[in-house]
Amino acid sequence: MNCSQLIVWLDDNANDPVSSFRTKLSQDQQQCVKVFAEINQCITFLENHVNETIFFILSGSFGSKVVPLIYDYDYIHQIYLFCGSISSHTSWAIDFTDKMLIFEHENDLLQRLFKEIETYLRQQAEQYLKQANFYKERSQVYKQEACG
Repeated sequence: MNCSQLIVWLDDNANDPVSSFRTKLSQDQQQCVKVFAEINQCITFLENHVNETIFFILSGSFGSKVVPLIYDYDYIHQIYLFCGSISSHTSWAIDFTDKMLIFEHENDLLQRLFKEIETYLRQQAEQYLKQANFYKERSQVYKQEACG
């Protein structure tokens, strides 16, 4: 499937087949989800997908190592840190709060993630509709009356 927006998830336990989070995340086949358990593979993937909009989820154990590396990537729309204790990440995370949200509960994270994707897609749709209307108006300028 060709996606203009991707969900990328980096977590030590991402490949756990019984993960309820993974099941909930990729339940819908319409979602473009890429899962990584290793930092370098994930970073390489991110660097090779600069033309997509990425919603990036990562575990708290990777947070302080990965967020400073990827924070300035313009194509990462939002970063979601999923951890067991928000307070244990506040000291390093404070510098990244304008682009990163921190969650302790998977349902809270998923609700926010899917809401953000909805908002993003609606904004994209509005832009495409404006462009379509512009070209519709331009085509009317060249419309000719029927002969005869």
